[in-house]
Amino acid sequence: MILAACGGSGGGETQVVQGRGFTFEAPAEWKLVRTPRALGAQGDPVELVQVTRLPLARAYSPKLFERVIPELDAAAGAVAQEVGAKVQRRTVDVLGERVRQYDLTFDGKLEQLTFVLRDKSNFQLLCRREVDADDEPCTTLLNSFRLG
Repeated sequence: MILAACGGSGGGETQVVQGRGFTFEAPAEWKLVRTPRALGAQGDPVELVQVTRLPLARAYSPKLFERVIPELDAAAGAVAQEVGAKVQRRTVDVLGERVRQYDLTFDGKLEQLTFVLRDKSNFQLLCRREVDADDEPCTTLLNSFRLG
């Protein structure tokens, strides 16, 4: 894992967080956190940006996007039900491809979960913050996420 300070958009400093096969940027002052499946950075007990890499049973290609939407929607719906969250679904672009993104709102928090499927990997990008907090860490996570 390599951490390096660099200038961020909006005048904020960021750190580059490097995991197995991916990198992203997080606020420089946030603490690096690692779990067996995820790597992220945490500001306070609520603020978190994190990437989890999980294996896929079969290789994914962008031509399968429409076919995987129901499965991804169901998975996000199950998580939302488990925590009592309201969920908003949308399609966004990450790395030049369409991906599914979900906003789960509960207990004054917003968890934004974005599924980036590539080959045999499911990269789950998570950004958690207070509902009324600045969304710059979430935007930075999506815009800075890179594979390789």
